[in-house]
Amino acid sequence: MNTETGLTKNQIVVELSKSSHGELKEYLPIGKAAAEQHAEFFAHLIAWNRIKGQVRDSQVALPVVSLTAKNFPDEFVENSLAALTLLGPRELLKAIHFAFDIRFGGTKGGPNAHGPMTRFKATLRTSLLEREKNWPRWERTMLQHRSVLMDMFALLHLRPHDDRTKACLYRYDKIDGKKIHLPYPAGGLFEAVSRLKDMSPMEAAGTIIQRKIPFMVISGALGENAKHPDLVLALIKSMTPTEIVTNTKMLEDLGVKTNPILRGAFQEALEKAGKSTKNVLKTTRAAENIEDEELRENLRGLQEKQIQTLGGIEGDWLVLGDKSGSMQHCIEVARHVAATLAKMVKGKVWLTFFDTTPQTIDVTGAALDHIKKATTYIQAGGGTSIGCGLQRMLDGNQPIDGIAIVSDGCDNTAPLFWDVYPRYAKKFDKEVPVYLYRLQGTDREEYYRNFMSGHDVQEFDLRGQEVDFYSLPNLVKTMRVSRYALADEIMATRLLTLGDAYKASSKVATA
Repeated sequence: MNTETGLTKNQIVVELSKSSHGELKEYLPIGKAAAEQHAEFFAHLIAWNRIKGQVRDSQVALPVVSLTAKNFPDEFVENSLAALTLLGPRELLKAIHFAFDIRFGGTKGGPNAHGPMTRFKATLRTSLLEREKNWPRWERTMLQHRSVLMDMFALLHLRPHDDRTKACLYRYDKIDGKKIHLPYPAGGLFEAVSRLKDMSPMEAAGTIIQRKIPFMVISGALGENAKHPDLVLALIKSMTPTEIVTNTKMLEDLGVKTNPILRGAFQEALEKAGKSTKNVLKTTRAAENIEDEELRENLRGLQEKQIQTLGGIEGDWLVLGDKSGSMQHCIEVARHVAATLAKMVKGKVWLTFFDTTPQTIDVTGAALDHIKKATTYIQAGGGTSIGCGLQRMLDGNQPIDGIAIVSDGCDNTAPLFWDVYPRYAKKFDKEVPVYLYRLQGTDREEYYRNFMSGHDVQEFDLRGQEVDFYSLPNLVKTMRVSRYALADEIMATRLLTLGDAYKASSKVATA
C-alpha cells in the first residue's frame, strides 16, 4: 500500500488487524503513517483494539508505534501510555523491547531522542509500583511471571519498594553492599509452591486447588508426581481458558482422553473457554496440532462457540468465492470467510462459487466442516464473472446487506459485477457495502484496476503471503453493513487516562 497517497480509516483498520506473528516492526510503516495522518482516529483505535482486538501483537505494537509519530498530540500520548500499562506482563515486556529496538522519539542523540523514552520509562515504572501495592494480586503475578518481571525491573532500572517483592523475585537484598538472603513470605504462594514436590499427590492437588496456584508454575514444581490423575485434575482446574487451549496436546499426553474423570473436567473447562472471545486464534492453532480426532473436534467446537461469542455483525451476507481457472486457492479462503460470517452475523449467509455460472449454498449457522463437506467437489476452472453471483441473488429476489468477494478482482466476463450492482441497488433501494479479499491471480492487472476504479470497495490484500486462516476472523469481524459504522464505533470508544489505568493496572489479570 502506498502510504504517500493518504490512508482511509478503513484501510488503517484492515492493515492493522492482521497478525504480524511476532514481527512487531511490520506495524511500523502503516501505523506511523496512520498516527500522523489521523492522530485522533488512531488514538481511539488503540483504545478500541484493547477491548475488541484479537491479535495481541497489535495491542502491544500500536501504542508504541504511535509514540514514533511526529507531533502526536499529548492527550493521545497519554492514551497510548495508558494502553501499555494495561498490558499483561509478557506483552508489556515485548513492548519495552520493541520501544528500545526502534528508538522512538528520534534517532539516538537527536533533539527528541530522550523526551518520549523518558516519559515511557517513567510511566511504566509507576505502573509496576502501583501493581506492587495490591499484594495478593501482585504475589500471584510474580509467581507466574517471575523472570519476566525481573527483566522488566532491570530494563527500567527500577528496584521494588516492598521487601516481600525482593524476596520473591530475587531471594536477597543488599545492605551496606552485602547480599542478605530473604526467605519467602511465610504462608505465601511462593512458600506453598516450594513445598509441592515434597507433598503426596493428593495433598499437592488440594493445595493447588485451594490456593489457586497458576498452571504455568505448577508444571515445573511437581517433579515425578506430575502425571498422577489427582494432580492432572488439579492442573486442569487451575488453567485459564487460554492455557486450556494452548496446552491441549500436553493434556492429551497426560491421559485426558482415556481417564473419564479427567475427560469430564476437560470438557467442563472447554465449556468455560467457549464463553471467552480472547482465544479464537490460539484455538485454531491448537486444533491444527492435535492428532487425536476427538480432541481436535472438541477444539473445533470450542472455536465455533468463540467465534459466535464475537458476533455483532448485522444483516444478511453474500460470500462470492472465485473458482475460475487459476483460483483454486480462493475456494478454501471463501469457505473460511463464509464459516466465520455464519457464526458472527445475526442474519443469513449465502456462499456462491463462481466462474461464469454461480453455484449457491445457504450456509447460515453452518460450521466449517459442514461447509467443506457441502463444497467437496468444487474445483477451479472456466472464466471469471464475479457479477453472475450477484445476478443469481437478483434473479432470486433475495435482498442482502453486505458482500464479501474472495478473488483476484479480475472480473472479465459478462455479467460484470459493476453492471449488475446498480440494478441490484435500484431494485432493493440500497447500496450494499462490498469487501474484497484479494488473492494472487494470473489474469491481467488491468482487469483488477477496472474492477476497483471509481467504486467503493474495502480491500483486504492477502497477496504475496500464505493466507493466515488464524487472522481471518479478525478481518471478518471488521465488516459492517454500513460503510462508516466501524469507524463510528471506534471513534465512540473512550480514550484511556493514566489515572484510570494505574488504578486498573493493579487489578490486571495475569492470564
